[in-house]
Order: sequence, then C-alpha cells, then structure tokens
Amino acid sequence: MKKITLLLMLLCTAVVSRAQSLYPYLQNATPSSIYVNWKTESNSESSVEYGTASNNLNVTVTGNTNVFTDSGYPGNYFYHSVKIANLTPNTKYYYRIKTGTSYSAVSSFKTLPLPGQAATVDGHIRFLIMGDNQLKAVPRYDSLVSAAKRKIKQKWGATLSPDDNISMTFMVGDQVDVGTLDHYENVHFKKNRGLSGNIPIQTTVGNHETYGTLGMNSYYDHFYISELTYKGISSGTENYYAQQAGNVLFISLSSEHTGTAQLNWLQQVLNAANTDTTVDWIFSLSHRPYQAEQYVGDISTWVRNTAVPLLVSSSKYAMHIGAHHHLYHRGQLKETPTYNIISGGTAWDQYWGSSTEQDFDDVQKTICNWIYQIVDIDVTNGKMDVESYSIGSVDQWKNNQLMDTFHRYKNKVAPSKPAITNNFTGNITLPLTVNGSAYATSTNELLNTSQFLISQTPTFDIIKKEVYRDFENLYGKYGTRKDSTVNINLGVDITKMTLASNSLPNGQYYIKLRYRDRNLEWSPWSDVKSFTVAGSTTVNTEIATDAITYAQNAPIKVNFTDAPASTSTWIGLYKEGQTPGSTSPSQTWQYTNGSSSGFINFTSGLPNKGRYFAAIFSNGGYTEIASRKYFYVGPVPVLSTNQTEYAVGTPVTVNFSNGPQLTNDWIGIYKMGVTPGGSVASVSWQYVTTVSGTKTFNNLPKGYYYVEYYLQNGYNSIGNKVFFKVGDIVTELWINKPVYDLGEQITASWTDAPGIVKDWLGIYHEGDNPNLNPLVSYTYFEGLAQGSKNIAPAELPTQTGNYFMVMFTNDSYNEVSNRVTFQVVDPTLGKDEFKIDNGLKVYPNPAQSNNQTFIQSDYPIDEIEIFNTEGKLLYATKNVNNNKYSLITQDLSKGIYILKIHSRKLFTAKLIVE
Repeated sequence: MKKITLLLMLLCTAVVSRAQSLYPYLQNATPSSIYVNWKTESNSESSVEYGTASNNLNVTVTGNTNVFTDSGYPGNYFYHSVKIANLTPNTKYYYRIKTGTSYSAVSSFKTLPLPGQAATVDGHIRFLIMGDNQLKAVPRYDSLVSAAKRKIKQKWGATLSPDDNISMTFMVGDQVDVGTLDHYENVHFKKNRGLSGNIPIQTTVGNHETYGTLGMNSYYDHFYISELTYKGISSGTENYYAQQAGNVLFISLSSEHTGTAQLNWLQQVLNAANTDTTVDWIFSLSHRPYQAEQYVGDISTWVRNTAVPLLVSSSKYAMHIGAHHHLYHRGQLKETPTYNIISGGTAWDQYWGSSTEQDFDDVQKTICNWIYQIVDIDVTNGKMDVESYSIGSVDQWKNNQLMDTFHRYKNKVAPSKPAITNNFTGNITLPLTVNGSAYATSTNELLNTSQFLISQTPTFDIIKKEVYRDFENLYGKYGTRKDSTVNINLGVDITKMTLASNSLPNGQYYIKLRYRDRNLEWSPWSDVKSFTVAGSTTVNTEIATDAITYAQNAPIKVNFTDAPASTSTWIGLYKEGQTPGSTSPSQTWQYTNGSSSGFINFTSGLPNKGRYFAAIFSNGGYTEIASRKYFYVGPVPVLSTNQTEYAVGTPVTVNFSNGPQLTNDWIGIYKMGVTPGGSVASVSWQYVTTVSGTKTFNNLPKGYYYVEYYLQNGYNSIGNKVFFKVGDIVTELWINKPVYDLGEQITASWTDAPGIVKDWLGIYHEGDNPNLNPLVSYTYFEGLAQGSKNIAPAELPTQTGNYFMVMFTNDSYNEVSNRVTFQVVDPTLGKDEFKIDNGLKVYPNPAQSNNQTFIQSDYPIDEIEIFNTEGKLLYATKNVNNNKYSLITQDLSKGIYILKIHSRKLFTAKLIVE
C-alpha cells in the first residue's frame, strides 16, 4: 500500500535536531534497487550516501519520512524510507544513512543477480531462514542473529561482510508479538541489527502481526511488499507475494488471509514459473506450518490441503517453510521430492509434554531448540544444500551446533530396485519378519526411507497395512531434559518389517517394497510377492466406499476385505431407513464372486438424492457381516454467514445454496463443543425447503457457534461448517479461590470458549495491559470449549501480589473472557499489621473474634466484601465513603477470610480471626 509522505516544512518547525544513533534496515532487494529504512525520534531528513567504494560515497539520494503515533509514541516515531534505484545487478555497494547531524556507520549491501544467475563467484546464491522472534525482554532472537553472523564469517571468511555470501533473509512470520510501534522498534528492528544493515529482510505475515493496537496497519506501514511482483504478477496486497532471487522463486503465502483470491494468484504465479527457464527452484513460505507434531492440528489446513497440493504439481517445487511452533522440524512429502520444515525461531518456550502430540510419517525429526537455516543453492550444478544451526534452549545454550543437514540435487539417479527376499511357501503363521534386500544405489546417497505395502488385491486397491519409516525418527523427550529429543528408530533396520501375531486375518496377501534415498528419490517398487496367512484368530470383515458424497448417477466403488470366500457373499446399496430383507429390496447389489478381498463398482451409481448405506451379507441371505458404510448422493450445500462476529441482539443471517431440497432438511446452530444429537440441543434451527436462500436467526445469546446443514430431520451434516461469534466478551472464566498462598495450586474453569487448539490462559499483574506488559505465565488447554485446567506449578506466580487471569484465543492477545482477579500471599507473614499497598492496611491482623479490625486507606473506601476460603460471599457493605472502617469480628468464627476492598482500585487481603 502507498505510504503518506511527511511534509518537511511542518516538521522542521516542530522538531529540534539532536544526535541520534542510526541503524539501517534493508528490504525489497532486486537486481536494480533496494529499500533502506531506519527509525529516529525526531527530524524528518532521510538521506542515503552510497557508492561502489567504502571511501567514495559519491551519490546521495533522499526519501520519505512518516511519523507514526501509538501508545508510548506521542508523535516521535519517525520512520525513514529511501529507495535506491538504477543500481547494477549483483554489485556490492557501500552506504551510510543520515538524519540531521547523525550518520550511521558505513555498511554495505549487494544487489540481487539477474534472474537465473548466481550471486557469488563460485556460482552460488544463499539465504538465511528464521522464524518467530516475538519476545522483547529476553536476548534470544538477537542471539540467534548474532550466531548466524558468526557462522557466516566462519564459513566464508572473517574479512568478508555477510552480504558477500548471503543474498537475503526470510523471516516466516511473528516478527512481533503484537502490532505496536514498540514491538516493531524493539522486537523486530532492534533484534535484527546484527545483519539487517547488510542483508535485506523479507517477511511473511504471522498471526501476531494481526494483533495489538495497530495490527496489520503497522505491518503495511513498515514494509513495501506491494511493490514486489513476479513476471508482472502482483498480488495487489502486502499479505502475500512472490519474489525471484537468482534462480529461486520465493512464494510467501499468508496463512492468515486464505481464500479464493490468494489461490487464484498462486495459480498465476505457478503457471508463469513452470515456463520460466530462469527459475529452477520454488520455495513456499507460510507462518502456520504444513504439519506439526506438537499442538497437533495447529497448522494451516489451507496450506496443507489447498496450496501445497497445487505447488507439488511443479517439478521445480522443493520446500515449504513454516513457523508458528517455536522449535525445529523437518520432514518430506511422501510422493514428491519436497521438504517441509518449521523454522520456529526463539519465541515462547515449546517443549515435549506441553501439548497434544503425535508422531507423523511426513515428519522425520522435531527438535525443541532455537534454530536457523542457511540455504545454499549451487546455481551451476543444480544443487540445494540446507544446514540447520542451533543456539540451544533455556535448558542449555549451544554455540552454532549443527543439528540437521539435508539436500536436493537435480538429475541424480534413484536407488536400485529392491526385492523381498522371503520365499513364501505354504501357509504362514504370524509373527512374520519380511526381509527387504540390501539398499543399493549407483550414487553416494544413503538410505533415508523404506515403505512396505500389504494389500489384499494384486493391484493394491485395498491396502491392509502400510509401514513407512525413515532411518531416523526424532520424536518425544529423551531423559529428563525438556529440550532433548529421542531417536525412536535408533538401531532399527528399516529394510525389515515384522508382522505381529494376529495383525492380519487369515487369507491371501500381496506385498511390495521401495526405498528412498536422502536426495528424496524413490526406487522402483519391488516385484510383488504373495503369501497366505493361517492360524490367526482375527476376523475383521470390512467394507469402505471410495467417497462419502457422490453426484447422482456417479459410479460408486465399494471395497471389501476379509469377506467369506464364497460365491454367495454379496454387497447391496440401501436407502437410509430401509431394513434389508425380502420385503425391502436394495437399490442395487452385486456378488463378490468368491473373493475374500476386492471391490465392486456400481458403475451407474444411484439416481435419487438422499442418504444411503452399503452393507455386505453372507450366504446369499441378509446376515450383515460388517459395519454399514453410509454415504450421500446429491448436490452438496454451501453455507456462509453475513458476518463472523455479531453484537448481542443482532440477527444472524445464514446463506445457503446448492441444497438437495429433501424433505425436512434443516439448518442448525450449535455452541462450540456441543455434538449434534447428544444431550444438548441446538441453540436454534430452521427447516430448509428451497435450493438456495437465507435464514435469519434472532436473539442468539452470547457465545461461540457453528452452523451446519443437516439432512431429513436427522443429525447427519453435509457440506461445510461455518463458525461465528455473538457478543464481545463471551467466555465465562472463574477460579477456585480468590487468595492463594505462594505455590498453592490454582484451578481455572470456563464455559463458552472459542474451542481453538491454541486458546490460552494468561496470568498478569493487576493493572497490566496484555498488549504492552509482559505476562507472568501462560497455559494452553487443548482448545476445550468448556472445562477446567490446573495451572502447572512452574506457571504459578512466584511473588506475592495482586494478579488477574484472562483467556485469549488462537495464540493471540485478543481477550475472550472476563478477567478474574486474585491475590497471592506469603502465609508466614502478616502477624502484627497487614499492610496491603500504597497506604492501605488492615489491623490488628490476626484479630480476636470478640473485637474489631480496622481497614484504613489513604483514599476513600467505596465497598468492602468478606469471603470465606471457598469463595462464598459472607458480608458486603457499600457506600462507605470514608478512609477508615471498623469491622466487627464477633460474628466471624475462627478461621481465614478474604477481604476485597474497593478504594481507588481493588485490593485483596487475608484476615485471620483467632
């Protein structure tokens, strides 16, 4: 978006020049131009002096200055932007920046090479990859930048500047924790100073860029991404873009702004890149990752299910880079030579045991360290090498420890075709070890992956077992250290596979094997061998349809396994509600022709709309021998709401189209966490009698909701699910006590939460602003819409004082619940006089049950409440309007009580009655 130029005349009369420290920040490098940015507290002069020699900065160019205002910045955030144009490709320039009488040190940058060309004399172009930084107060990200700078000098020479060998840094989102000027200055720009004056930085939108007082507006103001195009293709937004550097095309996606517009733009970019002879490598980036083994499900399903499946259609596509999870992971897609990594930077701690976890086949290693990558492209020889370096964790700092290397070399021969060496004769009794031949290749590539497939058909239409393993699998905690990861495949021979007893039912099976090398090339499949299992006690007849929705008259394929090998076994398709039998004939049916496994193709499908089921029967009768499989035939409806957030009392409009128009179809609205058809009814619902239209729902109470289309008075949904919210603060949050001793367990409970996996509970000091002040602790709770959570001992406050707890949604600082205040006290203190804060005191304390306790404040007291330790209100007095109050304790039995005193602000005290 366009930036607004500051009028120099107005500023000159308002600002007094003074010496300031200037730190340049480079962005938007091209073969012929670059942006130089910096921030000052005053003075609008924006000048850059540059030249091709450090002692001859013979060209001066000026630019624009914008003054931004935010909390803590009353018109004193001067953001300078100078675009240097008409530069020579792949050329080193020296420069310094100037504002008033202040100059920066002389630094250097290098323009990008022409498309398709290398950046270095040895034929390479190289990049840094870094993820989340976010944290302001702790020296993590600046340590990561410093480590990367040291490693660059170590690898390519201490006398060279970083720009001699690194062309660009890509940061994969969450450059700030909140979108405030404070965070852009002190989290993003300040922590990048070690390299940002030499190496241009390109950013990807993260979820945290959308938060804070300015949100995305601050992102738009600081960066000039909308100027970047590829082959004349512009996204028309700064949310996502494509940029070519040498023979590499970076496609920076926004996992926060998904939809048709971004997908259409991506298709245009990919079409152009596929025919562009100057592009050999395509990298995609998005903040939310393709996959994650911690906080399972906290990924971008749009990236995984929509963007990447499109990208893999290009043979030039090499890697997807994500972040969001504050660790490192690396995996590879099963069928294409494509890596997926998480470069999670140094933000909030994330370790094993802190979330829902799952070991995924497409992730080879997950390491809870602060790690960055150097991507090295050999332009001449078609090679990509990636190194991942760690600076450690809060458990143990590391000095640029190499944690992972991986590569992709084009036009390299795949491994040799393997063989299964078992000779299967007669019936086989499990357990059985299937042996693959030794890995062999004509290259120097080592074995990375093996894949065994077992099917009940020679054409492998029905897979009974897949065993997919990498030679290493780093997953889960090793020992007592939170940041360590165990290699659960250590010592495992992945050329062998063992079938346990009863892991397959009796019958004939077909098996094949292939190997993948560390260049992500698959060998051919081995020849297929067959074996027959006998002696298993497992019988598991199953059927499965090849889809859950079909168009009318479209073919319907039903797979079957472990069926009785009889010519009288048959499969029928029935309308939901039918009871198979002679008086209720099937819609259509076929015999299995004596096979125990296989499939039946109902080529003509079914003509009528509705819900159906497939069933399998034995002996020519109506005895069902497997669970039914339900499916739907007809058009799939599409739902949308006119808004995503509604004020209480505002009508909610649900649009629907492409409906099947069956009898008693209906649209239902449910609270998050509620399963349709259970004990909790829908909040509201209406019948649908037309193919398309709108339904208006009035007077919905506050809450988080979803709406779905249901078929024929049942609870079977079809089509998409739409989420929306009614009300401002929706979630009700409470804790088990108002006052806690130091180290005492705090239990939080809630209802009507958004139900997102990265919703979290934050504890802050009373009076703090979560968008500005650091938190005391944070706790995720697996996205439960309602429930309870014990705050872990390590996350409890460690100091006495007044605090509040509040719920945030989706890893943001957007508060979705009421704030719950509480106090933490030291039970060993307070025997003579209980001093609270700033002139407020309660005395004597402990008090005698037949005496008085005085509450005294420097400010008028408005209200006093007395609670027992279970949180029950025992007494309250309002409109005290005095600085001192005499509390009669004769009606209080011996014990501990909690006082809540409203005087200028809320104070909480513990009163002991003896």
